[in-house]
Amino acid sequence: MNSGRSHLATSGGLLGALGLGLILASCGASFQSGVTAPTPTSKPVSVASPSPSSSPTGCVNPATKADYTLAGARTLPGNLQVKDIKTGTGAAAAVGSTVGVSYVGTLSNGTVFDNSKADNAGKPISLTIAAGKVIQGWVEGIPGMRVGGVRELVIPPALGYGCQTPSSKIPVNSTLIFTITLVSVS
Repeated sequence: MNSGRSHLATSGGLLGALGLGLILASCGASFQSGVTAPTPTSKPVSVASPSPSSSPTGCVNPATKADYTLAGARTLPGNLQVKDIKTGTGAAAAVGSTVGVSYVGTLSNGTVFDNSKADNAGKPISLTIAAGKVIQGWVEGIPGMRVGGVRELVIPPALGYGCQTPSSKIPVNSTLIFTITLVSVS
């Protein structure tokens, strides 16, 4: 009888491991990848800027809509929601521009996961608006903004971090909401 249990435990363990391997593979991970589930932390985790992930669409359907609707926003391709809170009067940002921005990033439940003023001693963050430099939602959502403007972006998972999140404060496949102030364009 023990040999029967041993056989079942072994085959159940094998099936469990196979199932876990399939789950990891669906997100582009493996047993050796070092990918681990986020762990709660009591210390704030700083995210220097909305940097791109290596695989922004990893395990999300690109047609997935954000789980938050921004009243009065226009929806761009990819389900990116954009709303100008204040229209600036200075130079306009374009793809390839280096910009200075201040921003606050929140999840759809209201949790703040990033605040550039807190992370950068109150100074704007300088970054280039280009694929591979920032998340795709910023590449598509910031161009056309003018210095002095404030814009809100609701970014669906496929245009954000997908399943490759930069910190434990951002669950996989999260909708990201950014309020961005454009300080400079060069």
